Amino acid sequence: MKNIVIGFTTVLTVGIAFSQNKSSFDVETQTGYEYNYFKSPKVIRTDGIILTEEDLISSSMYQDIDVTYRFRTKWEKKNRFRLFLNPFSRIFYENVDDSYWSLNAIAKYDHKFGRSFSFLSELRFKRMNREGLGGDQDVLINPLGYTNYGATAGFQFVPFESNKSTIVGFYNFKDFDAFGVRDLQFDEFGVQFSSIQAFDVSNLEHKIGLNGYFKKRLYDTFNASEIDTDGERDWDYIKGTLFYELPFSKQFKIRPNFTYYKRIDNSTNRSGFSQFGPGTSISFKNKTTKIRSTISFITRNYKAIEARDTEEVIGEKLKYEYANFQLNGSQSIGNGFSVTATVYSRIRSTNYTDIDARSFRNYRNQYAGVGLLWEF
Repeated sequence: MKNIVIGFTTVLTVGIAFSQNKSSFDVETQTGYEYNYFKSPKVIRTDGIILTEEDLISSSMYQDIDVTYRFRTKWEKKNRFRLFLNPFSRIFYENVDDSYWSLNAIAKYDHKFGRSFSFLSELRFKRMNREGLGGDQDVLINPLGYTNYGATAGFQFVPFESNKSTIVGFYNFKDFDAFGVRDLQFDEFGVQFSSIQAFDVSNLEHKIGLNGYFKKRLYDTFNASEIDTDGERDWDYIKGTLFYELPFSKQFKIRPNFTYYKRIDNSTNRSGFSQFGPGTSISFKNKTTKIRSTISFITRNYKAIEARDTEEVIGEKLKYEYANFQLNGSQSIGNGFSVTATVYSRIRSTNYTDIDARSFRNYRNQYAGVGLLWEF
């Protein structure tokens, strides 16, 4: 990792000295309301006491502050360096202590060997500073705060006309914040690929594509007070998405897709699952208006975990069904300012209804906000 960082620094120094530079800076703020931001179920029994949604579910008005800085430099028509910085915070009015912030930083370097072959590389850093325990965990404790370091390297090529394909290797190290007396981290590495074929129909560009990855994730869990290894996990992941981009005009496009996702538990053979489902993204963009929306319906079937009601197992394997929706829009009002809006919804249904458990349960998490974006 140290050698990669040194290489990026050298490339950036040389690039800025002999290059054409471009940068942009955006500031956005939104006011909205988020329901159930810890993804809690509506009822839990603990120590014989039944807690209802009034005790479990946290919701609040919020204020988002989102800053984005982009820098790009090119030199010798072959080299390109890009930097992306994005600090973000969500401040809850009713529950200020639940507020959180994040910092996302990405540096990319590309080198063109010719019109049809390029080298790609990327360094990533993300810090999520957030306390609390989400309701989406399974056998591992998943605190919400974490620090992630990552790197990617590979190639983009054109195997035949109007096709663009990419294959890269990647690595991530994610260190979760300690929660109580527990601590968790993982290393993951794998290969990611994509292939997109474009073709014209009635002077509009259609696209069909396939993208996916294979990766291995190695968890370590620790006792945070004694720093003794308490458990390990060895999980493999396979994901593939097939899509078709259908343009109705140069401004309006839809992209239906189908995704298959699988986790293989090599350590206990307990937490494996297969996940699949359709989705669609819709985009509209002209000089003043931008709208992007996504919707998906996902089913996740666990291989070994038994579903329960409050009394006993019900003779079925654990199953999730997700309904996901997101909408982002902006309308320019001049002088670099735009009015923005966001709507988000995730609803998880499951056959695991044991009120003595927090994990594996149903939940609903939704938020919506409106705000102002300044681009300069």
